[in-house]
Amino acid sequence: MKIIDRQPLRASLIVSILFGAFSIVIYNFYADFRQKEFLKILRQNAISRERLLADSTSLLPAVLEQIETNSEFRMKGEATGIYDTNGNAIYVFSAEKQLSPPLLKQVLRKKEVVIDSLNIDRILFLYEVPENHQKVILSAAAIDDFGYAKQERLRDLLLVGTFIAIIVIILMMRFFVKRDVKPIGQIADRMEQITAHDSNQRLPEANLHDEVGQMARTFNDLLDRLEFAYTQQRNFVSYVTHELRTPLTIMQGQAEVTLMKERTNPEYRQALESVKAEVQDMIKLVNELLELVRANADAHLVDLRQVRVDDLLWQARGQLIQKKPHYEINVRFEEVPDSEDITVMGNAALLKMAFMNIMENACKYSLEPVCQVLIHTRKKEVAVRFIDQGTGISENDLEHIFEPFYRSVNTHDISGHGIGLPLTKRIIEIHRGKIAIESEVGNGSTIIIILPTID
Repeated sequence: MKIIDRQPLRASLIVSILFGAFSIVIYNFYADFRQKEFLKILRQNAISRERLLADSTSLLPAVLEQIETNSEFRMKGEATGIYDTNGNAIYVFSAEKQLSPPLLKQVLRKKEVVIDSLNIDRILFLYEVPENHQKVILSAAAIDDFGYAKQERLRDLLLVGTFIAIIVIILMMRFFVKRDVKPIGQIADRMEQITAHDSNQRLPEANLHDEVGQMARTFNDLLDRLEFAYTQQRNFVSYVTHELRTPLTIMQGQAEVTLMKERTNPEYRQALESVKAEVQDMIKLVNELLELVRANADAHLVDLRQVRVDDLLWQARGQLIQKKPHYEINVRFEEVPDSEDITVMGNAALLKMAFMNIMENACKYSLEPVCQVLIHTRKKEVAVRFIDQGTGISENDLEHIFEPFYRSVNTHDISGHGIGLPLTKRIIEIHRGKIAIESEVGNGSTIIIILPTID
């Protein structure tokens, strides 16, 4: 069942329950009020009969009965009785000659008894005669035709009113729900038109102040992220294909040239050394890609432990110099810290990889292969600055420096794949840290990493 049909039915059910409960309360309230008012009249009539008999000693009960029979004000089913405390009749009009023992006992105990049977209201109560203070039992009963007619009229009005209210609510709810869900239908139609090849379409954001507009905005934000991810993936595949094709093409060309004629052992060795270098470059690229994929995985899966930043920097320096002995990397503190000031919650392998990437870039892109590493501690965080002696980075390149595979124009003659800095940035983000670059063309660059220390 569609929302446009389901919501009005739900609303009508709720309205039916509420109106039904309200009608029952009103009806019962009026029925109780009608009975109380009618019993007051019956009580007053019974007292009037007793007073009439007591004040007119010459008025016989038979004469009073005849008067009541012929009275035009007589109520339908009216019956009056006056009894002594033993239940014997003193005067009766259409009433029993003697009260039954259970009823007599009940009246004497409760002082007043109300009986409602077959639309006949009856009241029996003890009454003290003013002249002699003798107690008698007065009984009066009748059918409240006028009161019951109004009660039935009220019942009919409540039923008709409830029915009309339900119909009106259904029609109004259907109109408003149809108007409110119309944007949802438009959103559904537009979403069916969005494909991987036409992902630039967006959902209409009619009213951002209601839930539908907010949902459309959320979907559009999701589509923006998906389009960005799709573009990144497409570029990733394109870059990887290009980066892998280049060394493969070189190896293929080297092999074809080598096999064109017989060569000496030194020439074969030189060709194999060239192929080996390209293979090693491919292995390095694949390893960097694997690390980038791992770093972009769920950060909650990364094992974090207490590690000292200075220890990781020295380890990264040692491993890098072991591979590149001509690199000069100087690590020093700007001031002597406490051990807690440089201890962070981190993954030693990932942080060491990030530090090595920055150190290697600083040496590789400097005029002289030198990198200065300065450690500075401050409240609840440790900052590490990597300073190179390169040519600096332009403002345009700084905007894209952390994008995978991006390389500046003036670095194309230096080996690299443009993966190191994006990988480093992701590692720092996993550790809830920050990374920034300060650079000026001609004056070198400084990369600053800030990591939160343990509390």
